[in-house]
Amino acid sequence: MDSQDFELMIRQDAEVQKVFLSTLEWLIAVTNRYYSPIEFGLVHISFGHQHDLGEAYGAVDAIWQLVKFTSTFKKAFRKTDLVARIGIDYWIIVPYTPASEGIYEKVLGTLKLAEHEGLQVVERRTSIFTLSILLKKLEKSLTELNALEFLAHLKENRETYAKHTFVLPPAPRSDLAV
Repeated sequence: MDSQDFELMIRQDAEVQKVFLSTLEWLIAVTNRYYSPIEFGLVHISFGHQHDLGEAYGAVDAIWQLVKFTSTFKKAFRKTDLVARIGIDYWIIVPYTPASEGIYEKVLGTLKLAEHEGLQVVERRTSIFTLSILLKKLEKSLTELNALEFLAHLKENRETYAKHTFVLPPAPRSDLAV
């Protein structure tokens, strides 16, 4: 892949992020206002700590791996699921009906289908939030944050608010074998 393709993918990533954040703000407002039998899961997947991928690959290759993985996730999740990358974090909005679908099983199954060898070199921490339950737990002032601030708050307090959390440990890089 040449640098023009890479730049295009980075721009597309930024556009998807804007759409995701706008949609999340709208969804928070609608969920706070109306009851719906359709639930929205908010999934957070973190790939290690801030510098883990950079140390494993180098900065440019780490960004390349993350951009490639965005594409992999979009293919693995359904068309109705919104996937966005914000830094080293992926956020996914997953609509589901609690009576007939289990969000944990759905996300875990999708993650297994979307395994990407390149990003298995770091710990992957996944948290699953149920938006309507989450919004009832939060103070009103927190639901009025912009989407980026809201996501940062959730990431920082995932142990408090997440319905499910699980960690996939790092696997050794096959191309580093001596």
